[in-house]
Amino acid sequence: MQSTHFNLEILDLNHAQLQLEYYFSNKEHLEVWEPERSPKKFYTLKYQQNKIKELLDLIQKGKSAHFIILNKSKSLMIGACNYTKIKNKKCWLGYSISKDFEGKNLMYEALLLTNSYVYNNLGVRKIRAGILPDNKRSMRLIKRLHFEYIGKKDELEIKGEMKTYDTYIQKMIKKSNIYIKK
Repeated sequence: MQSTHFNLEILDLNHAQLQLEYYFSNKEHLEVWEPERSPKKFYTLKYQQNKIKELLDLIQKGKSAHFIILNKSKSLMIGACNYTKIKNKKCWLGYSISKDFEGKNLMYEALLLTNSYVYNNLGVRKIRAGILPDNKRSMRLIKRLHFEYIGKKDELEIKGEMKTYDTYIQKMIKKSNIYIKK
């Protein structure tokens, strides 16, 4: 999947070094939204390779889909879109973008493409997203993508403490071009 602004690829073992560099250079930016990670393990090439192998197994089994956003020269990872817990035509969406590329509509465009992909190729009909209430940027993005607040709240461990998030859902009632960016 391509855009005029970036390349979008399904995660592959060849992306391990780019993924390591992405997480390392965005550590402080991302850690306020993501589960706590062991610096001695997570920020190593071996860990990233093993993690990608686990994710590839889940992709192969149809339980998840993982995409990375690359710059046009494919020398830099600028974001990720992940669809997990695919079951009964439902899944969970997670995403992140580099601090240097925030606010440029790249994640909006990437999610238009990847949401379309999971609807049209994986049989998903409902995409759920858990958003922390203080993540205003992410909330605006989800609403712009026509996700609806469904009021269900759950908890997620962020930086060693449990935080409550709001759940949003996007439904694909029938196949539509609304999610396909041409």
